[in-house]
Amino acid sequence: MINIRNTFLALFITLSALLDGQVMWQIKKDTIVKWYYFDGDEFNGSSVDQEKWIPAYSYSKVNYRFDYLMTPKRLEYGNGICKFTCYQDTGLAEIAGWQLDSNFRKEYGPSIVDGNKFRYLYTCGNVWSKGQYGKGYFEMRFKTTDCYGMWPAFWLYGNNQKDEIDFFELKGEREKSIHVATHCPSGCDNNYKHSLFPKPFSGWIKANADLTKDYNVISGEWQDGYVKWYLNGEGIAYFDGDFASQQMSLIIGTGPAKKGFGFAPGINETSYFPNSLDVDYVRVWYKEGTPKGEIKGNKETSFDYLKTETKKDASPRKKIGYMFSKKAFKGEDLTVSVLPASGKNIIVTALGKDINYTITVITPAGKEILSQSVTTSYSKFDLSQLATHPQVKVRIKTPFGEVEDTISLR
Repeated sequence: MINIRNTFLALFITLSALLDGQVMWQIKKDTIVKWYYFDGDEFNGSSVDQEKWIPAYSYSKVNYRFDYLMTPKRLEYGNGICKFTCYQDTGLAEIAGWQLDSNFRKEYGPSIVDGNKFRYLYTCGNVWSKGQYGKGYFEMRFKTTDCYGMWPAFWLYGNNQKDEIDFFELKGEREKSIHVATHCPSGCDNNYKHSLFPKPFSGWIKANADLTKDYNVISGEWQDGYVKWYLNGEGIAYFDGDFASQQMSLIIGTGPAKKGFGFAPGINETSYFPNSLDVDYVRVWYKEGTPKGEIKGNKETSFDYLKTETKKDASPRKKIGYMFSKKAFKGEDLTVSVLPASGKNIIVTALGKDINYTITVITPAGKEILSQSVTTSYSKFDLSQLATHPQVKVRIKTPFGEVEDTISLR
């Protein structure tokens, strides 16, 4: 016999998790797309969440080609951010016996010490998600380094199919540029059909501001048939294609480039250590409300952001023709997320070319307790003296559309 009470309780718990009011909207001139917060990391702890992240992206923890060791001590937490740091400090790491074949010795011979140890030259911070993510919207708020030769990155990787979506690859000496790319062994990224002359989907996007001076948001929307890239809510690149992978791992980190390899040049006499890729948060959104138990590790229920001086967000200065589609981004206005913060606060993030909205907060009884016009990307609203109920209705009105949802206060 089916236990109706237990079934109802399980359904109630699931629905409560989905209807928690952690929402984001893409408000476009002809439509509104709603997203539900699925997973992420606010980096508000004191150390890496090792249920969620592997603090390296190699089983050996050594990137042999680029001479660095990945270690949790290079993930430095404080003030609500994680610094993915790089130090110039040498050491020895034992090489697994099965790796020490003739090819390995031939390629890395000068760095092998005492027969089975590898001399690394740097230690760096990197994380690889233990869980995999399906098609969704991925965003990260970051500030990069201006250290010559450093190569921070944020990407998805399909472990089985070896597909890859590079949301960004940066270089310390290119403070106003973002590199985006896709890679897939099946060939979906070759002979890219939007180009006059067939070429892989890969290139540098120039920004109008120095990405090392303040925090900016890079976002990637991976869906059936396409990937879109955004810088502070403004479209910068569009990939028309599919991948064999249905789920991919999420990876964040930094390390030095190297002469003779991809993303050269590497470190030179002007480079300084330590340096870091600073991350305020990473968030993953799905179009369908999905129970969060699928991904292990800390489940964020209270959100925040690192407050910085008011500034104009960086935007693309020059788009690469074959990597951009005016049609794909036509009519896009604002991307707005509303999330609960501690102390009966809510935070609203608005990203796009022209930020202009009105927020209205309403009690369950229908009483309006807040109404305010906003023109900034990040805003926090303190409802501790205004709301006595654990939930409120939040309405966002822009020149192109109006949205609302119920938010659970913390």
